[in-house]
Amino acid sequence: MRRKLRLIEYYFILLVAGFFAILFVLPIFVTFTNSFITAFEIQNRYTRDVMPANIFYTLEAMPQMHFVRMTVIPTFLTLRQYWALFQDVGYMNSLWSSVIITAPTVLGQLVISIPAAFAFEFCQWRHKEKLFFIYIVVMLMPLPVVLVPQFVVAVRFGIDESVLAVILPAVFGPFGVFLLRQFLKTMPIEVIEAAKIDGAGYIRILIYMVVPLMKAAIAALALLVFIDYWNVVDQAIVFITDTARWPLSVYLALLADNFNIVFAASVFYMLPALLVFLYGQEYLVEGMKMSGLK
Repeated sequence: MRRKLRLIEYYFILLVAGFFAILFVLPIFVTFTNSFITAFEIQNRYTRDVMPANIFYTLEAMPQMHFVRMTVIPTFLTLRQYWALFQDVGYMNSLWSSVIITAPTVLGQLVISIPAAFAFEFCQWRHKEKLFFIYIVVMLMPLPVVLVPQFVVAVRFGIDESVLAVILPAVFGPFGVFLLRQFLKTMPIEVIEAAKIDGAGYIRILIYMVVPLMKAAIAALALLVFIDYWNVVDQAIVFITDTARWPLSVYLALLADNFNIVFAASVFYMLPALLVFLYGQEYLVEGMKMSGLK
């Protein structure tokens, strides 16, 4: 009897998990399949415009509009959206802006966070715990609260209309230091002390001992920072007013009425984050697990 109840419970949980998995994946799948339909079909299905092809789907009470008719399988398959996408100058400029913001942010976060976390954990200096507490407080602050002083500083230094206003606060963000220090807490101090006795300095210990042992945590941090700033929205809107220099995460909002590339643009925007996640998911799980975070 207990075995049957456990089986029922197991299949019920599996069914619920499968339902929510399909619910979350369905929009992505529909976006992908709709990237192969024509602009004419998009306009017929997803706009309120009444056209000869969708006039039968209008209501008598509202003859000026019709409801969305979502489709999973396109009527006609075509690559015209992707062809038009790569010819769209605004989209390609935004793609380059996303790369300019994301790549230096990831690299700078690693360059700053690795030695900072090492110094907080293994070096002895005054008030380090108080400073680390400030790191935690800043990390827990809502983003709109942090944006105000960032904007004031950016205006003072004259970089408020530059991507540097987005990159520099991200490079010195506290999350990377916190994550890597949590990982370093799992490393036995005896290893560091033995290296000191053998005459190794802190720099040599960091480069040749600590960094190779924390590859999983470094990969997890790089993945999280990449996804965070590939999808940056608030900082880009606040600091960059020129729409031609917006990253893809913001520029996509301007493509809602561009039926020639709207779905293909969304798919192409998702691909880098999806590929990075698929490649680094094992490092992400291992790094988060060894860092003691849930």
